[in-house]
Amino acid sequence: MRDFLITYFVDKEMKVSGLRERMTIKYNNPNPLFKKWLQEWLKHSEENNLGNRSALSKALESLEKYPLPIQSARECIILEGFGPTICEMLEKKLIKHRNDQEGTNQHLTAAGSAVEAEKPQKFKRNPSHKSPKKKRTRKEPCPAVIPDAKKKETEEPLVAIMSANMFQIILLVDTQETKGKTKKTVDATLKELDSFRETYEVRHLSVGDFAWIARDASGSELVLPYIVERKRVDDLGSSIRDARFHEQKFRLMQSGIPNVIYMVEMYESRHLGLPFKTIMQAAMNTNVHNGFTVKITDNHHGSMLYLSVLTKMLRRVFAEKILVECPKANLKEFNLSDEFVSLMNFAEFNTLSSKTRDMKVRDFFALQLIQLSGLSVDKALAIVRIYGTPKLLLNAYRDCRNQDAAKNLLANIKYGKANRQIGQKLSENIYEFYHNIRPS
Repeated sequence: MRDFLITYFVDKEMKVSGLRERMTIKYNNPNPLFKKWLQEWLKHSEENNLGNRSALSKALESLEKYPLPIQSARECIILEGFGPTICEMLEKKLIKHRNDQEGTNQHLTAAGSAVEAEKPQKFKRNPSHKSPKKKRTRKEPCPAVIPDAKKKETEEPLVAIMSANMFQIILLVDTQETKGKTKKTVDATLKELDSFRETYEVRHLSVGDFAWIARDASGSELVLPYIVERKRVDDLGSSIRDARFHEQKFRLMQSGIPNVIYMVEMYESRHLGLPFKTIMQAAMNTNVHNGFTVKITDNHHGSMLYLSVLTKMLRRVFAEKILVECPKANLKEFNLSDEFVSLMNFAEFNTLSSKTRDMKVRDFFALQLIQLSGLSVDKALAIVRIYGTPKLLLNAYRDCRNQDAAKNLLANIKYGKANRQIGQKLSENIYEFYHNIRPS
């Protein structure tokens, strides 16, 4: 790092004459702690492709150009690139650092732990400077130290960064959960949540029945990595029969929310649509094949109690984390131990999960495949990862050396977390469905 010089004039008595002597003082690293923490956060952000990379980079560059020790993290607000969020992050880190230092019985001054700057070099006479022949009677003021002004660059879209304990976690209830044929049905969900004194909002969710957002004082909203799809057992039976079951699972898996909870609510009814055993087997398959968490509740009250408990747990888990807005395409695997968590903006989540969104050919192909008997969502996704369009699959069939090879083309493709193979029978069924179609 380049050295920073502060040049100023010091009045000093000289044996020969009362002249002013030009002196220099040098700080090699005036704010090592702040610099270190910003570098650590920037490295983590770059490794995980988070949306706060640009903000942290600008803040670090501005700090490196500032030549004086900074006494408090909040003073950084005067520097270019520092907003309230980064200042608050540094302040919390500084407080923790001070507490750790006090625990080791190290004495710190009010500014010592913030600055911990390298000691400036001793005053030296500048040999290249010659005293003026005429004595100056007017003192020259010390120039104000201001970071180099930057040229205005193209404005980048603002990225939401939420510091620990600086946001509120709210349960979202889909509007479909509050609609029904009777007043009793309409109010059931909200009355239960009110009885648990739960903070919630009713909104339209493009996918799922319940989700959670983190909202800060500016109004930014990030979606937590958990979503709940609630199915009453009779509705689950109906959705399996009319193929909504697989289509809904497909959209849940494509939503960008990694932790999907499939809640099956028991209900006394003689008309389930399918045998109870078949319905329960389908529910369990979502855990084995799709990786969903399956939660079976006794009744509606039990479902709402589970949501209330889960909401409180999420508030405790995320309270100390720093949340960073990140596009769906750049989301990294969620880990509870991470200090930084990348999350989607709620508006992006709702738009990309909508049924009417602009879908790619790959998506339509997957939806077409899951209509075939025995072809689950994870099997369809495994196929489209290799053959992204029907045309690619048809071309692959055409290139097979014989019909038997074509029938077994998909048999060894692995799917799901268990890495099971699609198998010969299903591969043959898919071939029989497509083999008469000729690519254009």
